[in-house]
Amino acid sequence: MSIYSQLLSAALVQTDGTDDDTTTGGALAKVLACRSKLEAKPGARSGSDWAAAALADQLAYDMALIEFSRRLGIEFDLSSFDQRQLERNRLERALETRGVALDQLIELDDLTERSRPC
Repeated sequence: MSIYSQLLSAALVQTDGTDDDTTTGGALAKVLACRSKLEAKPGARSGSDWAAAALADQLAYDMALIEFSRRLGIEFDLSSFDQRQLERNRLERALETRGVALDQLIELDDLTERSRPC
């Protein structure tokens, strides 16, 4: 298991059950907010802590994606996050088969310019 997968696992254990009162819509909103942070322009970060902040954004997105996927009954394997982009793509495609097209929702969200904490 990669270091990233270990960090993700630890983060999921630490937050296990803390979002149980969040609705499915709230979980989707968190996925969208976290994904929009990942898609921010490269170079937008500066300072000595840019790498840690970028890693935190990736972990936040993956945690939100996993939580939302769980709610829709989509299975995942933490060890698959050794190649995190491949596993993200797989989960996003699985969501699409259930009618949740994140790319289209991000575009709609950008049009309305709502911001939510990630």
